[in-house]
Amino acid sequence: MDFYLVNLAALIVANSCYFMYRHHTQSRKLRRRGAPRDEEAEAVATSFKRRFLLVYTLVVAADWLQVLCLSPYSQQTVLTQATQQGPYTYAIYKYEKQLEEHAVALLYASGFVSGAASAPFVGQLADRYGRRAACVAYCVCYGITCLTMLSRNLNALYIGRLFGGIATTLLFSAFEAWVITEYHRLQIDDSTVSLSRIFANMTTTSSIAAILSGVLGNGLVQWSGTRLGPFIASFSCCIGASMLILVTWRENYGSAARSLENPGAQKLKHRVLAALTDPRVMTLNFASCCFEGTMYLFVFFWSAALKSLRAQSGHQDELPFGLIFSSFMCAMMAGSSIASTRTASHSSHNAMNTLMFVYAIASGAFAVSTMLEDEHALFWAFCVIEGCVGAYFPKMALIKSNIVDDAERGGVYSALRLPLNIFVVVAHSLDHDGKRTWAALLKHHFLIFDA
Repeated sequence: MDFYLVNLAALIVANSCYFMYRHHTQSRKLRRRGAPRDEEAEAVATSFKRRFLLVYTLVVAADWLQVLCLSPYSQQTVLTQATQQGPYTYAIYKYEKQLEEHAVALLYASGFVSGAASAPFVGQLADRYGRRAACVAYCVCYGITCLTMLSRNLNALYIGRLFGGIATTLLFSAFEAWVITEYHRLQIDDSTVSLSRIFANMTTTSSIAAILSGVLGNGLVQWSGTRLGPFIASFSCCIGASMLILVTWRENYGSAARSLENPGAQKLKHRVLAALTDPRVMTLNFASCCFEGTMYLFVFFWSAALKSLRAQSGHQDELPFGLIFSSFMCAMMAGSSIASTRTASHSSHNAMNTLMFVYAIASGAFAVSTMLEDEHALFWAFCVIEGCVGAYFPKMALIKSNIVDDAERGGVYSALRLPLNIFVVVAHSLDHDGKRTWAALLKHHFLIFDA
């Protein structure tokens, strides 16, 4: 406990020092430059960033509350130790709704399959009918997922997982498509609010929201006495986000395809297909599938790896999963911050160089982690991996923003989720040695991610 607490404190201090340093550096640069060339544009850019990040905080909090909240130690002896340390969703399905293991596994699998099935078309619908509308649709879909958790009807639970898969696809396509298009429409490229900085802020926001969601989820469960509390909070986040989107955001489209006529739809499909077959997009698709797919597998298995080494060392006490997870999120923030200031330029060339550097470090960390026999050393290797994840997302977002045209951005971004979902489903279907079925993994692993 002391080891992980010290490491978390060190990471928090390091991140805080960096943020203060960056703020001081930016203030000094502004004083040297004097008044900005266009004060009105600066005000517009700052307002735009705040409006977007406020909504983004709520939508990622809604996501984290559902899939990453840490279950507190239950006082009820009828619950097993695995359940006490497990995710809320599994505990609700298994113990509160009395579902069989195979039914729980199928519910989770349906979420992955739904995400894969919706990937080819939800983005195109967003391009045609509006990205803001798609962001509101995310809130609606995730709200339905939350509400279905209140039901004991198995069909209702499957419907919830269906909408959950669609919502996750929208989360990783519609919001990014909207912010990029709106940024270019406002013509604030020359402001101090760069698109690269917004992407880095998205990663930082997501990490902070994850930590706070875990704390809030614990408090809600202890206060309400039921694991449904975090889902009610998630539903509230969806309502708040949808209201802010409708009030503070304006609509943008892709391919000028707002018309409902069929020729317009066909044209949009051809443009999306042409973009997906672009060698640059195909390369990015392959690279993102490999990295993000590996990341999802890492999320499933890191706790088991640490627990295995702790058991080998003869210690019987439980790992402080909350501290470890918070440390991972701090490492992710640090990685995002370091990558965002590595170069002054925000070009795709520099972003690609950074990505190659990140891939190399992450590959080395994964390779080293397979050879480590010490729990603490393995934890540090995992922190390096999380730092690489934090550096990866803003740089990959910047590269995609420069390669994919605004006209079909939503369709392309959502389609890129298809191979990732297939990768995760296939990888888990292969993880079967007679003792660990997918249902067993859902029970014994600490974190569950919906692809």
